[in-house]
Amino acid sequence: MNDHSNRISRRNFITDSGTTAGGLAAGFTASSLLNPKTARSANDDIVVALVGCGGMGRANLRDFIRVPSVKIAAVCDVDDNRLQNALSDVEQARKATDSPLENIHTTKDFRNILERKDIDSVIVGTPDHWHAYVATAACASGKDVYCEKPVSHNIEEGKAMIRATRNHKRVMQIGTQQRSGTHFQSAVEQVRTGALGKVHVCRTWITSNVSPDGLGNPEDSSVPAGVDYDMWLGPAPKRPFNKNRFHYQFRWFFDYGNGLCNDWGVHLNDLILWATGHDAPKSVQAAGGRYVLQDNTDTPDTLEIMYDYGDFVHIYSIRRSCQGGGFHGKGHGMQFEGTDGILTLDRGGWTIAPEGSKEDPRTEAHRSGSSDQHFPHVVNFLDCVKSREKPVSDIEIAHRATVTCHLGNIAYKVGRTIHWDNSAEICVHSDGTPDTRANMHLFREPRKPWKLEA
Repeated sequence: MNDHSNRISRRNFITDSGTTAGGLAAGFTASSLLNPKTARSANDDIVVALVGCGGMGRANLRDFIRVPSVKIAAVCDVDDNRLQNALSDVEQARKATDSPLENIHTTKDFRNILERKDIDSVIVGTPDHWHAYVATAACASGKDVYCEKPVSHNIEEGKAMIRATRNHKRVMQIGTQQRSGTHFQSAVEQVRTGALGKVHVCRTWITSNVSPDGLGNPEDSSVPAGVDYDMWLGPAPKRPFNKNRFHYQFRWFFDYGNGLCNDWGVHLNDLILWATGHDAPKSVQAAGGRYVLQDNTDTPDTLEIMYDYGDFVHIYSIRRSCQGGGFHGKGHGMQFEGTDGILTLDRGGWTIAPEGSKEDPRTEAHRSGSSDQHFPHVVNFLDCVKSREKPVSDIEIAHRATVTCHLGNIAYKVGRTIHWDNSAEICVHSDGTPDTRANMHLFREPRKPWKLEA
């Protein structure tokens, strides 16, 4: 057995995904929110509204409903069908618990919700291009916010969300729920406590495969009945209606999202920042394009991004709908390569392969199973609504992870290495002067009359 393997085999590994060390799980106690006998009185209910009743909006809604002290007061969506789906979720949950079926306000305009003084918190489940506009307005109206990831459509929007949260003294949790999974916390602890030795390479990846047709090339068409399409577009550029641009598929168009790079990268890259203790890379380069898919989307189907953090490199591999095998047989994952071992992690658990384990069968791998993530994340937010503490995925934490994804797309768009001044949050040249061309991608002027709240 070589020296590295000998050292790692003597470490005390965390093998129970329900146990964490070093205080990473601080605040994750049995909340009174979950116990009807100890929950707050009816007068202290947390009154919640949902804006955006798509897949993750409804998933969030269903977990909020599980908490006895939560009262759902309103749902908002531009599509009548999605409004009805959300109402059905609430009604089914109430029937299952014999809760009263009081009326729920429905609207297509989120501003009607923000005007209500009785609503405490807003779930933002809209497409990405709406996140900052709804969230900052909610903060300005005195609401706490649970916002889906990615944080923003561009970097300046994320900065505005931080300002709104701090200026109005609100709580804002972003839906990077892996931070609430105990097996993710224990994996981070392994890296932080030196179980892998010196980490010098990190990897993240996300893959799927529906090539070559992808979503196809449908013609533009009339707006479906019951849909306020102009409101759906909001701050995004005016475009004819096309079903591929609408609802879930919006994320494959730069008008509304930033492709798979941001859609999954926020989850994946967040673990790299968290475990290594870094806030941002020093430089970023990217290569890729639309090499396989023949549909009418415009984000890359293949992208390789390399981040230089100064003391390690991070490689992010993206295969949108053109290669589903992933790496190590996993369609998504994160990996930390150290001098003493390699930790591979996904939502199913983590495994450490000590250095030399392939050569010496006596060296056992160390592993953890999966853990619940989303519901504990909702509970953490609601606890913080009461305590006024920062949640585990506070807006500033999630903004940093989102920035890494934005920078990958910016490097792809400008076609060269970009350097990042994290203190000023601008792109610079290697000599420190502002990179005007790259900085053009830090913000997009919204379509009138929309604007970000201060």
